[in-house]
Amino acid sequence: MLVALISLAAALLLPAAPAAASAPEWADGGALASDTGHVLLEWQASEPVTLSIAREANFSDARELYEGTASSYFLSGLSDGEYHLRLQAAGGKLSEPAVLTVAHQSLAQALWLTLIGLIITAGIIATIWRGARND
Repeated sequence: MLVALISLAAALLLPAAPAAASAPEWADGGALASDTGHVLLEWQASEPVTLSIAREANFSDARELYEGTASSYFLSGLSDGEYHLRLQAAGGKLSEPAVLTVAHQSLAQALWLTLIGLIITAGIIATIWRGARND
């Protein structure tokens, strides 16, 4: 009887062990694409995380990008290719890997858009100049 009372008192007075934290999860499901070389990564986690990036799917070449309690990270300066991202909670649980595909716009497309912009700008300047001359 005394042992039961001591066990009950200990259960009531000692803090309970925290519930097991779940693994961090990507906000967008883990499939990402960018045509600019930058992306905003977002996730949900119940504890601090470490964000890692790798070119290899097995993370053999992984490097740490961020460690802390934030729920997002802006990543920029990426060249074309496929990147693998992973979150690790402070308790050691890993997220599902996310795959980021970067494919920049082509130079030809950029030059055509610049040419179209120049033609439109020249047309606007000509219209303004012609209208000002007639006044």
